[in-house]
Amino acid sequence: MKKLPKISIVIPTYNSSQYLESCLDSIYSQDYPLDKLEVWVVNSVATTDNTIEIAKKYPVKILSNPKKLAEPAKTLGFKHSTGDLFMYMDSDAELVSRTWFKDMSHPLMEDTELVGSFTRFVVNPKHKAFNRYVTFNPLQLWPMLAFLLPTVKEVTVDKKVNYDVVKVDPHRCVPIGMGMYRKIWLDKVIKNPDTFNYVDIAIPIQLSEIGHDKLAYVDSAGYYHIRESLIHEMHRQKRDVAVTYLPIVGQRRFHYVDFTKPGDLLKIVTWIVYVNLLFPSFLVGIYKTIKYRDWVGMYELPACFLLTNYVIYLFLTESNGHKLLKSILLRQPISSIKSQTPRNSFGINRLKH
Repeated sequence: MKKLPKISIVIPTYNSSQYLESCLDSIYSQDYPLDKLEVWVVNSVATTDNTIEIAKKYPVKILSNPKKLAEPAKTLGFKHSTGDLFMYMDSDAELVSRTWFKDMSHPLMEDTELVGSFTRFVVNPKHKAFNRYVTFNPLQLWPMLAFLLPTVKEVTVDKKVNYDVVKVDPHRCVPIGMGMYRKIWLDKVIKNPDTFNYVDIAIPIQLSEIGHDKLAYVDSAGYYHIRESLIHEMHRQKRDVAVTYLPIVGQRRFHYVDFTKPGDLLKIVTWIVYVNLLFPSFLVGIYKTIKYRDWVGMYELPACFLLTNYVIYLFLTESNGHKLLKSILLRQPISSIKSQTPRNSFGINRLKH
């Protein structure tokens, strides 16, 4: 037990009272020594519910996030973390297995070349219909993103007994969000947490750029993660496109599509045509309903149609979307697009997990 690594877990919160208790219960019910766990709840000052009161019921450390968005909360928690391993966890997520920390840290103890580990999302039969539908994909990617990105299997380079080894290619990477990483190497890429904004899917790419490009995929560990409804997903897409993607598109490390490659542009056009034909999505919905034995497979048509066309609308109406489309047409480098301060429709800096 003394050899087990100390793990720092950062949980960004903003009006998270509905889910935080289940999240923390899943952490503190683990078969892992409590003195090896350091849990930081980083709560937004904009919170108006009893998130803090719930957090204080557990042996957590609490920090105040001066903003709404989760990214500053993650970096603030990272700045204070002292563990051998570091991870962040959404407040509406739960660890599935009681041996989750042991399962996720084992590959890193076994193989020093591995810089981190990640796992899949698991369908919870008790969750709402749309939640079950989107979790058919192990990385909770709605169909357009699943179509554009490689699967974990496609980037796997070695199979071990309890995990697979995944190699990170900056140009063809799976989106690894809530991963666990060796903090000693995170310190190399997050040199100044006060100005580092995106502790998320860009991290594996940045680590690969300094020579640490192998991670463990631990399929058996698993997360439950809330994705409320199709309407909520549309709000999520607005946040992702208008707040965390387009304002910094020229500086982003992770891209769902490489707009400089004709092949990727063709895939986008193909997807748009496919979705708007409607009938193919309807047939896929029937197939998923039969395959997963759950009627929620029939979300396929409305989810694909509404989300795809809404994302197109956001790209056409956001100023940096105009600049991105212009750079594509003129074959200009996307890196030339200047970053903006993310703002919501009310002109207020926005920061929500």
